[in-house]
Amino acid sequence: MELFGEMLQRGLVGDTITYNTLIQGFFQSGDCENAQEIFKRMVSCGVPPSIWTYNILLDGFCDNGKLEKALGMCRDGKVEDAWELFCSLDLKGVKPDVKTYTIMISGFCVKRLKQKAVALFRKMKEDGPLPNDCTYNALIRAHLRDGDKAASAELIKEMRSFGFLDMLS
Repeated sequence: MELFGEMLQRGLVGDTITYNTLIQGFFQSGDCENAQEIFKRMVSCGVPPSIWTYNILLDGFCDNGKLEKALGMCRDGKVEDAWELFCSLDLKGVKPDVKTYTIMISGFCVKRLKQKAVALFRKMKEDGPLPNDCTYNALIRAHLRDGDKAASAELIKEMRSFGFLDMLS
């Protein structure tokens, strides 16, 4: 954070990549507060967040067990706020990609909100982008954890029909 402060004192303004790197570094060291602070400064300095920025934030909070605080936009620590933020990405001019969807689906699965994960998965398949092997695997694990072997088998069958044979072995 000192280096960042020094950078600002010298009148240097980073670009999206600079901020993304700083945010990701803080998350990797488990420092969610500074990651969130860097994001707020990014926005206040007029540096536009990209889909990568949002993916880093969502992933960072999920990895650090703080899905409810995703992007620091949550008012009272509920997963619904992360969902609300995810749904607002289009309004911010950012289109969610496969990683964004997969992060949210995995987060819902970890929080045992399988219905929401399945609903988002369906939306993803309808509106795009297409799910990848990580997306399928998150849902398969959630179904298996809940003892729903039939749903897991159906997802595996669907994966195979899309050519994900290598991922299953």
